[in-house]
Amino acid sequence: MSDALAAPPRELGWTRIVLALVAFLLLSHAPVVRAAAPIVNTMVLLVPALAACFVAGWWNGGSLALMVAWVALAGLLLAVPATPGSEAYADLARAWGVLVAGSLGIVCILGQRRFFLSRAMAAVGLAVLIAVVGMSFAPHAAGRVEDVFAREFQLRNSAMLTQWAHGFSPATSVAPAIREWAGRRAILLQHASSTFAAPLYPALLALESLAACALAWGLYHRMSRARLGAPLAPLRDFRFSDELIWALVAGMTLAVLAAPDALWVIGANLVVFFGALYARRGFGVLVWFMPRTTLGAQMAMVAAAVLLFPVSLPLALGLGVTDTWIDWRRRLRTARSAAGPGATR
Repeated sequence: MSDALAAPPRELGWTRIVLALVAFLLLSHAPVVRAAAPIVNTMVLLVPALAACFVAGWWNGGSLALMVAWVALAGLLLAVPATPGSEAYADLARAWGVLVAGSLGIVCILGQRRFFLSRAMAAVGLAVLIAVVGMSFAPHAAGRVEDVFAREFQLRNSAMLTQWAHGFSPATSVAPAIREWAGRRAILLQHASSTFAAPLYPALLALESLAACALAWGLYHRMSRARLGAPLAPLRDFRFSDELIWALVAGMTLAVLAAPDALWVIGANLVVFFGALYARRGFGVLVWFMPRTTLGAQMAMVAAAVLLFPVSLPLALGLGVTDTWIDWRRRLRTARSAAGPGATR
């Protein structure tokens, strides 16, 4: 009996994965996210990663037809001509999508006993390593790549400023004031994205890639019987090696002590990337403390966290970092066990 027939059935439940897919594809077009997201067309990350999963699944005895179909779909997507004037940016985005997908496929084939997060981080790390080695052979390649992203951010925000300027009717008396306020906001956003987001594109790109790999993993296991590993853990159980705290500490040290040069950029990218991971871990701790609720209630809590992000984000980051030493969830389990069988999670 082949591995594909002997494998467990497909994962059940499409509601949450479809909602996550819609959010991944649409949120990058929201004005605030669009101002700093390195890749807006997130399909160039998701479809190649999904194709890589099907290649790894075929290697493990999965469907050849599905593998060929998804590889062909990825090829067609990457072959779509770029918008005139953005060829360099489109080439960078597509090259990175292929690089991450190839790394994910290699890691899934070679590291079959590893959990998803370790595989995804290894894939992104391998892609970064290959990109750094490749850029080392071209003089000033890193600076040119940053310039491409900075120009792309400026083009996006200029277009957004134009939309805002034309989006108000001159017939209303409040329109001039609103236009002036929107213009100031857009110019500030444009300056911030080109000044801060462009140097941070490696961390932001790595975070986008992790999200694409997670979605590809979940979608693949709902469409194929040839498993690559364990299902994605729910948010309330999200955690990773405590040793990664030293990467965050190193990044903070470089960002605080180094001058605004290459070392500062490295430190700032480490802080953004690992800070986001620890914030997600902190949100997992928050969800753990809350009672289990319906999907509607969970979506309402997500919306509240997004609207209150000036409060929710630092709180989650603090919980995630301190969870390294305190292990909030273990303490809660211990407390509830001591409280007796009447205490529920």
